[in-house]
Amino acid sequence: MRKQTAFLVVVFALCALALQAADLSIDMQVNVAAADDANNYLSYTGKAGSASKDGFDAKTGASTLKSTAMLNAYRTDVQGGKTLPGGLRSLLLYPVAGNPTRVDDNLSAVKNSDGSILVRYVHRGTAYELLTDKAGKFSLPGSVKTRKIGYIAGHDPQVISSDFSSDGKASGVDWKKVWDASIAESAIAGTANKTGKIAMDEANSTWYVWSGALQFSLDKNILKIKGDLDVKKK
Repeated sequence: MRKQTAFLVVVFALCALALQAADLSIDMQVNVAAADDANNYLSYTGKAGSASKDGFDAKTGASTLKSTAMLNAYRTDVQGGKTLPGGLRSLLLYPVAGNPTRVDDNLSAVKNSDGSILVRYVHRGTAYELLTDKAGKFSLPGSVKTRKIGYIAGHDPQVISSDFSSDGKASGVDWKKVWDASIAESAIAGTANKTGKIAMDEANSTWYVWSGALQFSLDKNILKIKGDLDVKKK
């Protein structure tokens, strides 16, 4: 009887843990200031697919465990509605994107005096800014500040409007100008492309969104993001 009771206790405990398990767990690390493919990684666990310590494969120019494609299952619903900010999803992929992408996008992270962490980058001509709270947490549902400031053609490097960059690259971006609403939309010289207005990038799915908090930390140049998220039905 005692063995049977002990067995049932273990079974109930395991069931309780299963019920408490997050729908999506994330753990990533990226060096925001130098090439570090050997130590950059992305791990995630969920029903739609998992990966452990995925990294950049220099031979194929893609993620070793195909996280770039697999993470899409957590980015949108079946109708294409966003279930989390696109700017967050792109940030999570830097460990598997390779150092040239980090450099071209001018990825940066700083810890403010109040403890909050500010992350900025420009990907495919669009600027993104994520700001945590004073404890380093980024809560979801949440939003990422964004603005179209340039364009990209095919596999060519992105081109940034002279309204926002001194050299036409993300490395020359003046972030004060990016978030200056008085700088209006305008055509990018010599192209059919235009810049855009400041906007908030957030989940817009009418079915469900991701809920929870991701813990950001910044130790010198190493940005880490870790946390558990759950599905929040609309």
